[in-house]
Amino acid sequence: LRGVTLAYARLRDPDLADWISETVAFPATMVDRITPATTPADIAEVTRLTGHADAAPVVHEPFFQWVIENKFNSPRPDFAAAEVQMVADFAPFEAAKLRCLNGTHSAIAYLGALAALPTVRQACENPTIAAFIRALWAEEILPSLETPPGMELPAYTDSLMARYLNPGIEHRTHQIAMDGSQKLPQRLLGTVRDNLAAGFPIDRLATGVAAWMLYLNGTDESGATHQVFDPMADRLTTAARTADPVSALLAVEAIFGDDLPRKDTFTTAVRRAYTALSDGVLNALEAT
Repeated sequence: LRGVTLAYARLRDPDLADWISETVAFPATMVDRITPATTPADIAEVTRLTGHADAAPVVHEPFFQWVIENKFNSPRPDFAAAEVQMVADFAPFEAAKLRCLNGTHSAIAYLGALAALPTVRQACENPTIAAFIRALWAEEILPSLETPPGMELPAYTDSLMARYLNPGIEHRTHQIAMDGSQKLPQRLLGTVRDNLAAGFPIDRLATGVAAWMLYLNGTDESGATHQVFDPMADRLTTAARTADPVSALLAVEAIFGDDLPRKDTFTTAVRRAYTALSDGVLNALEAT
C-alpha cells in the first residue's frame, strides 16, 4: 500500500510524495478468521433469522485474531479495547498464520479434494489426514518459525485443528484449492526453502506440493471431475497432463523460481510423493 500510494502521489506532485513518505505511517496488519464462501443456503438462513434479505452475508467462525503493527504518526483508536494485538514486529505473526494455517489449509484442500472429501472438516475427521497435518506442523512447519511474542505455537496448532473440525463451518476443499499458483509460494514453498537451508525435513511439505500437482489433472479418486480455477489454469493443466508432469510443473518459474527445481532433495521428495499419491491418498499418507 505504501509503495502504490507513493508512486501515485509522485506522479501527481513529487513534493506531496515526499511529505507522505516523511509524515504518513503505513502500519502492517493481519487478520485471521475462517470465512467460507457464501452459499444460497447461507443467504436463505440469514433471511429467515433476521427477516431481511442480504445477498452477500459473511459466514465465519467465532475465532478472530487481528494484529496491527504499532507504528503510527498520529493519534489512533484504542484498538486494544477491541482485543486487537498491537505489536512492535508484525512479521512473526504473519509467518505463523501463513505457514501454520494457510499452509495446512492448502495441503488439506488438495489431499481432501483428491480423496473425494468435500470439506476441511470432513478431511480432518479422517484420522490419517489429521495425523499427517499434526506431523506437518510439528516436524516441518514449527521448526521454521520464530515464535511470536505471547504465542505458544504448539497450542496455536492445537487450536487450528479444533477450528478445522468446527461442525458449523463448511469450508469446501475446492474453494481453498483455487488459485494455487498464487498461494503455494507463500504458504508452502517459503517453508520449503527455509527448511532446506536449515537441513530440516520437507517430505510432508513436498506431499502438499505433489497433491496440488495431481489436483491439476481435474479428477479425484472417485472418478469425479472438477474444474481448476487459477490465473495460470491453461498452462498448469496442460503441464499436468504431460508424460512427466512433475518436471513440467517444476519448470514453471513463476511458482517455483529458478532455485527449487535445482534442489535435488526437493525434486526427489516431490516426485516420490506424486507417485505415492497416485496410488491412493490415504495409503500414501500412512506411509509418510
